[in-house]
Amino acid sequence: MLTSLLTFTSAVEAWVLNVTPGPRTIGLTVGNNVAAGTPNIVSVTVPAAVLGTGAAQAMISDSTQANSPFDNFTVCVPPNQVYVGGYLRELNNTANSATLSVTTPATLSNGAETIPFTEISWTSTSIGNNGAADIPAGTFNGGNLVLRNIASNRYVENCHIFSYANTNFVAAGTYTGRATYTLVAP
Repeated sequence: MLTSLLTFTSAVEAWVLNVTPGPRTIGLTVGNNVAAGTPNIVSVTVPAAVLGTGAAQAMISDSTQANSPFDNFTVCVPPNQVYVGGYLRELNNTANSATLSVTTPATLSNGAETIPFTEISWTSTSIGNNGAADIPAGTFNGGNLVLRNIASNRYVENCHIFSYANTNFVAAGTYTGRATYTLVAP
């Protein structure tokens, strides 16, 4: 079983939505709101018959976050999709923006055995959003990856569907690593 932990650090409908100006606030939600410090787990069990063949494997999570914290609109279908959303609120419409990024280690590990974190990618979608993803699809890079900038008084959200590329033949076991999402503003 391959296990990847997804969590967030915070300094959140599937479109770029307007936020009413007000006192400066920044917010980020990834999966369930894990204020208690328990990150969501995204995992996959690769059948032995396809191990290392390059047949991508869909991952599932233990997240139950289906509705937007912004307006309670249903945007995700857990456990196949993980909610990602953030906002920067300020007193007026300034030219500031917040940067949404994700950081991962170079590898997922199982003792001395490793899998490159670049083996995990995601698509980005949401219920009711038929246009381009507001938080783009991508592949973890084993470092810090900027996902997008979020303008002042805007709320951006999507649902990520994770996949394991399965291009390496690896020993059986549970491989773990943590993806940490951050949203920072100047």
